[in-house]
Amino acid sequence: MKDLLATLRRLAKNDYYQALYSSAKELGFQLFQNSTDLTKIQLWFLSYMSMYASINMDVSLGEISDRVLENETYEDAYLVYKRRNGKEAKKQTNTKTSNTRVLPSTQWVFRKKKVE
Repeated sequence: MKDLLATLRRLAKNDYYQALYSSAKELGFQLFQNSTDLTKIQLWFLSYMSMYASINMDVSLGEISDRVLENETYEDAYLVYKRRNGKEAKKQTNTKTSNTRVLPSTQWVFRKKKVE
């Protein structure tokens, strides 16, 4: 089982499968022959591809170094860090919005000129 997950993870990290994954998301084609009732192996593979797509996006945006991809421990630690910071940022945003006063939106009123 451990070997299977390691193999799925290694395949999902591969540039070829990352390109297929992003193309499938953008173009809407199916990665697997079956479109419903995916097996656990297919679900794990999709999960790993999504995980690596997220990490690669953060690397390309310059938010993190590509050093994260050197080791599975770094990858997992970064994802835990990202999840925790996302929750913290969401909490801070919610408290800021609840303490601020919402101003009414501006309305434009068009009127005809009075004819004299």
